[in-house]
Amino acid sequence: MAITDTVVGAVRRLVTREPNARPLRPKIGITGSFGRGNYGDELYVKNYQHWFGPWADLYLLTGLPRHSYLQDFGNSFVDMMDAVVLGGGDLLCPYAPKIDRDFINATYLRRPVHIAGIGVERNKPDIHASVLDRWTKFLTHPNIKSISTRDPGSAEWVKEHIQPSLPVGSIPDLVCALPLPKAIKPSGAPIVGLITRHIKDPKNYRIIEEVAATLMAKGWRVRHIIGGVAGHGAKDLENSRHLHVDGKETMHSEELDDISRALGECSLVLSMKLHTTLVAAMYGVPTVCVNPVVKARAFMKAIGREELAINPTDRKLLELIESDVPAPDADRIKILREEASEYMRSLSRRLWKDFLTADPTRRGILPASPRLPV
Repeated sequence: MAITDTVVGAVRRLVTREPNARPLRPKIGITGSFGRGNYGDELYVKNYQHWFGPWADLYLLTGLPRHSYLQDFGNSFVDMMDAVVLGGGDLLCPYAPKIDRDFINATYLRRPVHIAGIGVERNKPDIHASVLDRWTKFLTHPNIKSISTRDPGSAEWVKEHIQPSLPVGSIPDLVCALPLPKAIKPSGAPIVGLITRHIKDPKNYRIIEEVAATLMAKGWRVRHIIGGVAGHGAKDLENSRHLHVDGKETMHSEELDDISRALGECSLVLSMKLHTTLVAAMYGVPTVCVNPVVKARAFMKAIGREELAINPTDRKLLELIESDVPAPDADRIKILREEASEYMRSLSRRLWKDFLTADPTRRGILPASPRLPV
């Protein structure tokens, strides 16, 4: 009788809520390189909002207290979560001794943690021993419940060097699963979009300037798109003055959707950033990657356009533009979108199932599975 009374009481407390109280939902903490203004990183937040928002309450865990005397506050906040999702982006850099606390915070491990679509930066072969040791301790902790990376190379690196007991999945970049705002190409002259990044030597812009001048002579509009918001965007905007193109338009906005639409309206994009490259490709815009780091080459290979990853100082870039740049392979784009979306559905189901399992009294008063977005 006492056990029955306990169960009935628990159910009654869940069902009998304040009149204006929200329905019971999982609390999901998301963390990574968020809130800093980089366009691609902030798109991960929008992706989580799209996929988790209809059935869970999301909390940003970046910026937890760093001082030891404030640790209890950080612990208490994390303890409110039903699960933590970490990723994506290049969080694991084997050769950088300093690891951002937002990436590898032991406080997260107080709750079940899912590593979602992270990348391993592999532009150098070096591996710093302390970096490997700290990531190994983190990724092999019992509260790490799943691990996925955003490209096969990252997955192989984690398997070889970290050797976690869990399987390591390889999925497309999570931004591929994000529905983009509608973008309609304006009437009139076609637009070439140029996306630069903060670089030390403006000589990397000289050939891009020649490309822009060549297209303008043919009647094209040149749109310099700033691929960031807040401080990150301000830094890129300040650096954009080093790209000398008379008559260019500069597009700078604090709204992520404005940046996405500006890319989708283009007829050609030359980009130094991965996620402006990725979003332009997802819109079907012919896109040239002019910062061919490992992660960018991996994405260009995934869309069947590996030959369009080229150094900005390579004069072959001029020949490439003259020969007409092909659009991304539509079938491959569709596959990337479907695979990334299926991963987000699968992770959603896992988080929901774990939420129910953690407290059996929730069964029977909550739906068997969450309403997932289409």
